[in-house]
Order: sequence, then structure tokens, then C-alpha cells
Amino acid sequence: MTLTGSGAQADVYHYEDKAVKIYKADHMQAEARYEADLQEKAYKAGLPVPAVFEITEYGGKAAIVMEYIKGKPLGESMLENMAKARDYINIAVDLQMMTHNIRAEGFPNQKDRLAKKIKNTSHLDSGQKEELLLRLEQLPSDDKLCHGDFHVLNLLQTPQGVKIIDWVDACSGTPAADVCRSYLLYLLYREDVAKMYLELYCKTAKIDKLDVLAWMPVIAGAKLDENVTERDVQTLKSLTNK
Repeated sequence: MTLTGSGAQADVYHYEDKAVKIYKADHMQAEARYEADLQEKAYKAGLPVPAVFEITEYGGKAAIVMEYIKGKPLGESMLENMAKARDYINIAVDLQMMTHNIRAEGFPNQKDRLAKKIKNTSHLDSGQKEELLLRLEQLPSDDKLCHGDFHVLNLLQTPQGVKIIDWVDACSGTPAADVCRSYLLYLLYREDVAKMYLELYCKTAKIDKLDVLAWMPVIAGAKLDENVTERDVQTLKSLTNK
């Protein structure tokens, strides 16, 4: 097997004509099944997603065997040619809108996931958490498919078109919240790219920027439950007060 990618929880290998995602911890069989189930649902919904073949074990560790997609992350191409950044972001917007047009059946609830992450973070006190949870309760609900981590590094350019990967955070919810999450991820990287993305998505989807930005405090609060740098912690805490 040839290592093709490595993350905090798993490594991805190319083996024959398949991709094998092997989780690093010994106790992650449930996590593997959970992620595979979400990815399979997205595939069956007709989205350009790698097909899932099976859940198995390699060396005693949980693994997902899926279709091998030979491609380059759209984000890498964008970094190599920032003059074409708008073109790459447009591709991302079109695919994200395609995702948001699907009614999400059998996916976790977006608000439940956000609430859990806000409650779990150690970077906010109980009063801050209570305020964010109240805000979350007052925001609109929907049942559209939201990727949960949609950005240009999770889009692979292939000879068969662009494929969407990494479905572990997929949920049923409000597209504006999913857009806010993407906007935040870009914002933590480059403000100019973030502004371009938000402008293009809102213009193309015909939604108000304020409807997206209304989610920022709770999206930033939930992000604090992830592995973030100290610099990003300060930025995210300031965004929870917007």
C-alpha cells in the first residue's frame, strides 16, 4: 500500500484500484462505520462522491475501503495560481449549492451537532456557552444536506470532474450555516478569499449575507471544540461576540 494522505484520526493509502482509510486508534470501528454511512448516503443522493465498498480492519485497526480517486485538491491548484482564485471558488460554490439542493434523509441534525460542540469546548465559560446555545435555538432550521467542512481542499480535480471528499461532518440543516462554516474556514486562512467566497455564494444562491453571518457566533463557538491554534482560538472567541 502507498500512503497518499494523513490526518489527525486516519491515514489514507492507495491499494490496487482502491483507497483504504485506516484509523489510527484501535477503538474507532464505530467512527469508521459512521463516516462510511454518511459518505454512502451522499453517493446515493447522486453527488460526485467516492463510492464506499466495505468497512474492514487492517492490523487490528478500523478501515474504510472506497473507490480510489486520482486527483489533485482544488485548493492546491488555487494556491499555485491565485490569479484564478475566483474561478476555483466558483467551482466550489456550484458544488456546494448542488449539495444544498438535496433533502438530507438519515443524516445527523445540524443544530444538535453544533450544540454538542459548543457544550464540549474548554475555551468558553458556562455563561458564554449558554448565550451561544440560546442564539442557536433562535436560528432557523432546515433539512438540506450540509457537508459541514466544505472548502477547496476537500474538492479533488479528476479526469472525471471534481469529487467531494471528507463527509464525516455531514448533516441535515440550514445551508446558511454550512456557508458560514466555509466562510469561517477561509477567513482563518485568507480574508480576501473568504470575502470572495461569501460574495459569490450569496450572489449565485440569491441569499442575504446577513442570513449567513447571523450564524457566525455559534459556528465560531463550535469550531473552538476542534484542534485549533492559540492564534485561532483568540480569533474565534472574538467572533463569538459578534
